[in-house]
Amino acid sequence: MGFLSFLVRKAISRVAIFFIVITFVFIIPRLLPGGAFAYLIENPNVSPETRGTLVKIFGLDRPLWEQYVAFMKELLTKGNLGISFRYLKPVSSIIVEALPWTLLLVGSAMVLSSIMGVILGALAAYYRGKRTDSIVVNTLMTMRSMPSFWLGMVLLLVLGFHLRWFPLYGAYTYGKEQGILEAVGDILRHLTLPLLTLSLIELSTYTMIMRSTTLDILGEDFILTAKAKGLPEREILFKHAVRPGILPVITILSINIGSIIGGAMITETVFSYPGTGKLLYDSVFMSDYPLTLGIFSYITIVTLVATFVAEVLYGRLDPRVRVG
Repeated sequence: MGFLSFLVRKAISRVAIFFIVITFVFIIPRLLPGGAFAYLIENPNVSPETRGTLVKIFGLDRPLWEQYVAFMKELLTKGNLGISFRYLKPVSSIIVEALPWTLLLVGSAMVLSSIMGVILGALAAYYRGKRTDSIVVNTLMTMRSMPSFWLGMVLLLVLGFHLRWFPLYGAYTYGKEQGILEAVGDILRHLTLPLLTLSLIELSTYTMIMRSTTLDILGEDFILTAKAKGLPEREILFKHAVRPGILPVITILSINIGSIIGGAMITETVFSYPGTGKLLYDSVFMSDYPLTLGIFSYITIVTLVATFVAEVLYGRLDPRVRVG
């Protein structure tokens, strides 16, 4: 199979997956009990007539298939994801406001966890069967088994509440006038606990992949040749073994973007961090269909693009991947 046909086939499959996901996310919330604006039912200041009027304004009184056709028409012709029920603003503008915070958190977590994973994985492989290897593997496996919300609350309780080292919520101190350097420091302090939570959860994945890959590489002939030449052990490990061992980590990193963003949703909710994860939680709780669908659309696009790029690169480097 030629590379061009492989590329086209993968692109078509990703587009198909996108529309399947969007269709399910569009339909399922509308079939759940309560319906849109359900949070207004218990509000004594909002009459049933007002709620009914809102339902009509947003076209939710029409058959489901008509709502779906209208949405797809707006999406395909104008790129419009609709108007948020809660904020009464375009969904795209709301997501754009929250997206930088999620990118900061997720991007920092990916960089930190992958770098630490490469280092710890290489050391664990080098000291295979020894105390260092045992400590690294057992500690990370224990952390991996912890739910992210539980780990976040523990860090929040210990480092935030009792020791008061870091803020308890938010992305910055509200209503405080600060200079540029002070504002950056304030943002980093608010970022620390969510970043630590997300990084510790993801760290074990990259460490174990790096450990397994490095163990295989350390048995290769070129490593034995380097040892025979009398090269220092540190140079052999980090220059000759770690470099080729990083490739699988990079691959998993690109494929794992979607799950990291999903983990960020829980982490952002625990720390009230104003990213798209917290926004998604609020939109589901408030039955804000357009906002929920918009956030899922962004997450789906990012995940599909990342996997597409990874598969294309592998297909380019290894023709065997193009088969099937």
